[in-house]
Amino acid sequence: MTSIYLSSDNPRWVPRSEDDLRAAIDGGLFEENHHLDLKKAPGTKRDNRELARDLASFAIDGGTLVIGV
Repeated sequence: MTSIYLSSDNPRWVPRSEDDLRAAIDGGLFEENHHLDLKKAPGTKRDNRELARDLASFAIDGGTLVIGV
């Protein structure tokens, strides 16, 4: 598993498996920022619109969207 701690060698962490995500959750390392957005599962039309806006914003710089957190 790749280190989930940010450093000059690892400036932007990208989870590659469910185990990576679990390690980050267990370590309390999830913090939303410009390249990471955390969402509950969408349940309403308003949630879907918010999700669409977030996905569109990632089209500019890229990023990671984690749904179900």
